[in-house]
Amino acid sequence: MPQTAELFLRVREADESDYGAPLVRIHRADKPQFLKWGDRVNISVDKKNWITCNLEPAGSIGTGKIYVGIHLRGLLNKDTLGIQIAQVGEPCNFYVKKAFSWKAFWFVTIGVTVII
Repeated sequence: MPQTAELFLRVREADESDYGAPLVRIHRADKPQFLKWGDRVNISVDKKNWITCNLEPAGSIGTGKIYVGIHLRGLLNKDTLGIQIAQVGEPCNFYVKKAFSWKAFWFVTIGVTVII
């Protein structure tokens, strides 16, 4: 089971250049050590609804912030009840884990098919 990190970050609107892109940006000080820049990650606010996106650096804008576009925030907040929703300007708990690699899935699938 992949390692999951809990991050308490303030939500910021993504840059215009990131509009529609499946990525989130955080400061290098907030990045969990088991993840690398450019990794495909699963992110959630409630540990139930996970979305997959790329993890990218936010630059030198400051720590404690996560940059998420409106489309991804909508997906994160889908079916979320209570106070824990991702809103611009508000701090929120995010759960981040490395996404399962499709390459690994295909290698396992092909390997099992060849064996059978």
